[in-house]
Amino acid sequence: MGPAEKPLDLGTGRVCASFDATTAAWLSIGRPDERHGFIELSAVPPFDERQRGDPAATRRHRTELTRAEHAFLCVELDGHHPTLTADLSDPVWITWSAPDVAISAGATAGASQLRQTWSIGRRARVEIVLRGALDRPALAEITELVPPTPTGAGRTNRRQVSGGVRLEAPDLPATVEVAISPAVAWEERDSMLVGRVAWPDGNDRLELDIVVRLDGTADARAVTAAADAEPRERLTGRALAYIRGCTALSVAAGERAFLTDHRILPLSWTRDAYWQALALLAADGPGDRDRVADHLRWLWRRCERPDGRWVRSHHANGLRKDLAFQADQQLYPMIELADYWRRCGSLPGGVAWEVEVARAWSAALEEIDAASGLISCAENAADDPAVAPFIGASQVLLWYAALRLAEIAGLLSMDASELRAAAAAVRAAFDRHVAAPGEPWAYAVDARGARVVYHDANDLPVALAPAWGFCDPADPGWRATMRFAFGAANPGWVDGARPGLGSAHTPGPWTLGDVQAWLVARSVGDAAGQAEVIGRLEEVAFGDGMLPEAYAPDRHDDWRIRHWFAWPGAALAALRLLDRDGGLEARLSARPRPPSR
Repeated sequence: MGPAEKPLDLGTGRVCASFDATTAAWLSIGRPDERHGFIELSAVPPFDERQRGDPAATRRHRTELTRAEHAFLCVELDGHHPTLTADLSDPVWITWSAPDVAISAGATAGASQLRQTWSIGRRARVEIVLRGALDRPALAEITELVPPTPTGAGRTNRRQVSGGVRLEAPDLPATVEVAISPAVAWEERDSMLVGRVAWPDGNDRLELDIVVRLDGTADARAVTAAADAEPRERLTGRALAYIRGCTALSVAAGERAFLTDHRILPLSWTRDAYWQALALLAADGPGDRDRVADHLRWLWRRCERPDGRWVRSHHANGLRKDLAFQADQQLYPMIELADYWRRCGSLPGGVAWEVEVARAWSAALEEIDAASGLISCAENAADDPAVAPFIGASQVLLWYAALRLAEIAGLLSMDASELRAAAAAVRAAFDRHVAAPGEPWAYAVDARGARVVYHDANDLPVALAPAWGFCDPADPGWRATMRFAFGAANPGWVDGARPGLGSAHTPGPWTLGDVQAWLVARSVGDAAGQAEVIGRLEEVAFGDGMLPEAYAPDRHDDWRIRHWFAWPGAALAALRLLDRDGGLEARLSARPRPPSR
């Protein structure tokens, strides 16, 4: 697999799957789970629990998720995997082809199954290999905080049923049904089932239909591609298709978790989820408003928040995973609610908004230091321990959240003047402690004189400051900050043939750093700079258009980090869609406006 290649993904918003790009083998199929958060069927070797917290071991395991030899289902012709070429021109429909072989796979929104069809034009011996186990993914993190406890899934049993095979993990519990047409004769070989497909008499072409269903009931609707609501642009199209199918997943009637990805860390960070929600609201395609409404209900009534706080991450069932407090995780759900109101003119039903928003806002206020007026954080946006408690980007975000809540204060029985006063107070505290005449804004401070000199690819609020209305694009402090961010003096800057803004969390330039570069170019009116950034992102994107977390700064030693990551593609899609007619500032600025309908 080359650096720009990755498995191909499809989902229905209920179940999601990955396929090998060159053999069309099924690598995984997964869904949210009420007990364990998320479960999947795959044949990936278990993660060595003794290596929790080892970044190298974590990255090796993530690479294993991409390998075709770990497929749970594959089709062999005369004992070999066919070598196929994938057509990625449609973000919601995958086709593969080879001489005498044509394959397609698609998804129907809301279905609990995925279908793959094969059309084979030569009389080969056709066998289906089925193996693997049902369990929760390893959830191995670079910054390990609270390792998940084992599920006790035990053995996954396989038994033949009419038309296919049923896989059961009774201790989870979970069931997968694999239905195959035409008929298959199965036999046990080592730790797998091998099925010989009967070739139709007198026919030189075999039409093979494979349906994999993860729990739920059979869905009889035809599998059709979803209609495009946006211009067919590769990066935007892939980001939206991935959100709608694979990360915005239904967990209950009227509730939907937004996961950071569906394979590596199928957990919810409210920060990552916010940008997915904004991308959907910006696209405003069929069902997108409902998806965001479902997510808001999941955030505000399902997420475990005994003290009113969202923590670093939550499982898809709403239970807490990593317990550290990050200010942005607390603030983004309030901004998402205000974004929804701007788009729809109302708040989603089913939540006691007056009670819940007041509780969440009070929890945020409790983290404001009385002496400095700044909100504190235990971790930064990279999930690393904060080197100083008051992160500059979090102050910008607190200011923005207060003013955005003020827009809908009347719907929440909150005092808009108090919210605007809170915004003014944090802005004044920012000017006292974070800003400095003639210098870049501090990355973080301790309010006792210590200033951390750094800028990170994760800190989008700083790059967004002019678009949000926190400062003017000509503000000397913001300009100095951005010059520093994209220069060699910044420890987060990565030099090379493809230089860029990165993060201490992971080596290499980050695509989120490139998104910041696009924002800066947009704010200062640099059209050529914007185009250059998009060209770079097109270059480093995976073959299907998904953006990695980070990439190699030098082309001769090319690599990508993290094959699945919704946040950078969602952020880029949201910002570009909002700026379709030059209206980015008007749509994002923190000033009251009537909602669009």
